[in-house]
Formats: sequence, structure tokens, C-alpha cells
Amino acid sequence: MIKLGITGIIGSGKSVVSSIFRILDIAVYDADFNAKLLMNKSSEIKDKLILEFGQNAYTSDGLNKQYIASQIFNNEQKRQIVNSIVHPIVQNHFLDWTNNQNGVICAIESALVYESGFESVLDKIILVKSPKNIIIDRICNRDKISKADALKRVRSQNFYKSLDKKPDYTILNDNEHFLILQSLEIINHIRNKW
Repeated sequence: MIKLGITGIIGSGKSVVSSIFRILDIAVYDADFNAKLLMNKSSEIKDKLILEFGQNAYTSDGLNKQYIASQIFNNEQKRQIVNSIVHPIVQNHFLDWTNNQNGVICAIESALVYESGFESVLDKIILVKSPKNIIIDRICNRDKISKADALKRVRSQNFYKSLDKKPDYTILNDNEHFLILQSLEIINHIRNKW
């Protein structure tokens, strides 16, 4: 099975591209959704987070998101610790998930394809790119926040610093180029090549 990574900064349109892939009958694993799920269901993640951050990491309802967020806010070392605990388990979950898919191609949607080490288990990586002004407008409209707050979110990701490795394909989501046509071209290219 050919495994694709769909990545891009917040507001770039990864989810829209993933939806197009699903419409084209390609299964897409949502890394963010599954990471949140696993942080509540995986005893391995729970035990390691409690060991690292104390009993306050979880409440009777599950992961204490506010507490963890307060611990990693502006603390790159602690953020990396959380990632080092969560990412390997998400990667294994993804690989197990791929074994249950029927198609020739499947994909994972994740902003952290490179940072999480997913590129080592993927065949091709697709970068979804958008101009900064469009990204800011999308985040403002989607999350009902100010432009200043949207800009903070974009800056906090440091996304493009991770792109020292070139993606195999790029989809331009600039409200001018058709996402469906770009997605189809990539899928057809991969199917014809493989």
C-alpha cells in the first residue's frame, strides 16, 4: 500500500485536501484527532505523561488539556517531551490502521509529518501551501479570533523551519488554483508511477 503524508501549516487547507482525497476513495488518517483520542485511551501515554508532569496531567474525565497546555506553553523542552511520548504511539496506531485499509493508496493528515518522524514510514509527502494573508483570514473566520491572535498561532508553529526536506508534491491553496484538479493530478501520477 502506498502511504501518503498530507501536511501544511495551520490554516493552509490540509483538511480540505484530505476531504477531497476521501471523496476520491482514498482513506485518510487524521493524526490530530487520533492523537487526542490516544492521549485519553492509551495507558502507555497516560503513565508516561503522569510520570513526567504529575497526577494533574489527568482528571477523572481524562487528559487535563489546560494543565498540559500550561506546562508546555513557551517551553520547547516540555513540548518536545510530550511529542516524544505521543508521536511514536500515534505512528504505530497509523501503521496498524493502514493494515486494515483496502485501497492501493492511503494517507495521513498531519501538520507534524517531519517533526513526528512520520516521513520514515511514508512513501510520498504532499505539502499544502497558502499565502500568509489567506491563512490568517481563514484562521480568523474559522476560530472567530483577531488577526493578531491568528498571527500568533501561525508564528508559534515554526512550521516552515521543518521543511529543510522537500516534499514530493505541493498543492497550492490560494483561492485561484483548483484543489480537486491538483489532487487528481497527484493521485493519477502516483497510481501511474507505482
